Amino acid sequence: MTNERRRVPRYTAHLKGSLNLPGKGIALPVMVEDLCVLGCLLEYVPSLKVQQDCELTVDWQGRQFRTAALVAWISQQGQVGLAFHNNDAVNQQLLREICAELRLKPLAPLPEDLE
Repeated sequence: MTNERRRVPRYTAHLKGSLNLPGKGIALPVMVEDLCVLGCLLEYVPSLKVQQDCELTVDWQGRQFRTAALVAWISQQGQVGLAFHNNDAVNQQLLREICAELRLKPLAPLPEDLE
């Protein structure tokens, strides 16, 4: 048995996006590797801290998904887990449409090197 704790399916995304940090006035380019209705996994983003608020934006088929998020964890390799919050019904529907177009990610053990 794995130490899988996930409550919802994850999808392989490989989507380009941007991450806005409140009060910084900058948008960091990011790669969304995995996506689900509760959050996402970003590849290497060295300037973030756990519990930091941010806003993720991803363009999808001419529409823009934008959500407030919280940095939930950071791995030693620099991968970042974001937890989405405050999604309204329209935004949540767009997120579900995006996920429906992606490939389902199989269950796997969670990394043990999270901060």
